[in-house]
Amino acid sequence: MSRVLVIGAGISGCTVALTLADRGMEVILIETSDHVGGRVRSYGCKSVEKCLNCGVCLSTNLWQKVANCKNIQLLLNSNIAEVTGVAGDFSVYIINGNERQQHTGIDSIVVCTGFDNQQHTPSSHLHIDGSTGIMTGTQLDKLLLSRTRDTLFEHPPSSVAFIQCVGSRDKNENGSYCSRVCCSYATRAARVIRSFYPDCEIVFFYMELQNVEVGDYYAALRALDMEFINCRPLKIAGGTPVTVEYETGLHREFDLVVLSDGIRAGADNDRLAEVCKLNQDEYGFLRSITTDSGIYVAGCAKSPMSIAEAHTDALNVARTICNKAVEGNGSVL
Repeated sequence: MSRVLVIGAGISGCTVALTLADRGMEVILIETSDHVGGRVRSYGCKSVEKCLNCGVCLSTNLWQKVANCKNIQLLLNSNIAEVTGVAGDFSVYIINGNERQQHTGIDSIVVCTGFDNQQHTPSSHLHIDGSTGIMTGTQLDKLLLSRTRDTLFEHPPSSVAFIQCVGSRDKNENGSYCSRVCCSYATRAARVIRSFYPDCEIVFFYMELQNVEVGDYYAALRALDMEFINCRPLKIAGGTPVTVEYETGLHREFDLVVLSDGIRAGADNDRLAEVCKLNQDEYGFLRSITTDSGIYVAGCAKSPMSIAEAHTDALNVARTICNKAVEGNGSVL
């Protein structure tokens, strides 16, 4: 029976682990926290009258299936410490609590450690003063998760501004790339807000807009009286209301401002690259050294991805491992 170590129990890691386990492989799944699910577990569904394809439902029952699968050995509060050997015969050391465990005979390793959110720091284009009335997209997602049929915000806002590309496209934060997910989750969240508060003014400040769905997606949002201003704000002053200065001498006031925080490489990626013999791109995301190394990277550990993209990438990595197992054994799993 093939043995695979999966590092990280978010949606990518759990998808890889369950897919391989369902095909008869023995999987060791390790997670640094005390629960499976990663960041997706704190994301709220963004459906309104109909599904808006946010991807959250891809995790439905996934955590329970992983926890109950007999072919998956789940190690929480654990971290990878050392990897030796070669593809087909890795030996790994795992720190599990205060215990150092050795696992031998590992055929493949999959790194699925996800990402960190962009943390806004002072930059050349945006100054933020205070925090009252300001939240991140990640914080908004947690509110969407806990919403009831009748309640989203404790104090209903009459106006909301979304500030796109916070921390992305910024060389000062080693994030001059596009995080690719912010336009998607922000506009879907805006539609949820509008469904709760039909008269709420909603404004987006943006550099450029990414495709979210086929068709004229943004025309549909403008038809809902959402406003799009093509510029990066200069200053945001928290308060009641929040003031957004977006051109010299021009400003708007809002009850709530949402900073659409993007995706950045995990803080532990430097160490993981060394321990697991991986490469990194210029932004710190992880890459396999060769296609035959036996050590793979899946999901947002390798680049910014949506939930659906991370899920698909995990399935593709699992499929690659299954195919190599078939080639090596000369049989079908």
